[in-house]
Amino acid sequence: MKDVVSDFFSNFINLEGPILSTIKDLTLRPGKMIHDYLNGKRNKYYKPFQFYILATTVYFVFFYLWGYEMLEMFKDIGASYNTTASSVEMNEFQQKFREFYEKNMQKLNFLQIPVYAWLIWLFFKKKSGHSYTETLVTALYIMAQALVFGIISTFFVSIHPSLPLWIGLLFLLLYLPWCLKQLYQENIVPTIVKSIVIIFLGFLIQGILGGIISIAWILAFS
Repeated sequence: MKDVVSDFFSNFINLEGPILSTIKDLTLRPGKMIHDYLNGKRNKYYKPFQFYILATTVYFVFFYLWGYEMLEMFKDIGASYNTTASSVEMNEFQQKFREFYEKNMQKLNFLQIPVYAWLIWLFFKKKSGHSYTETLVTALYIMAQALVFGIISTFFVSIHPSLPLWIGLLFLLLYLPWCLKQLYQENIVPTIVKSIVIIFLGFLIQGILGGIISIAWILAFS
């Protein structure tokens, strides 16, 4: 944990690491690359926090170039549950919720790291023997690589606002079991099943946490 915390604070935006080697190996042999990093072969690779911060920053640069179109699919969430509040009050609250989520989306997106790390650790701890901190490194690399692919998928926003989100989900559904199969050497069928459960639980938990934080902030400071 000391190494992870030190990595986060002392190398937050250091861009001198071998970024191309990291992207290449995470694309071609992700499980082997993460295994090597966890076992001390680290000079060849970009550090996990650095890589995630870089990937999410570049992703949101592309995201903001398109505006906020990818949030259009969420704009009416909650409207059908209006029971006590007037439509004006509900619309005002939805607008505040949307504005807060848009302004803080990059920060809220970071919630996925501890969530997915916990789920991967929970489902594979008996097989891997890894600590939660080691699994945190695994989650950082996996989600960072998903964001790297997401940078490419943002170009499809011109076809449909929500298309990049679905492409990103499809990538994760294919990439996560492939990476975990290489890393933990478990049978392919249980790895696929566990990966699918991890992805959907991760989306659910991250969404709930993000919603709670957003609503709490709005209620506290509006």
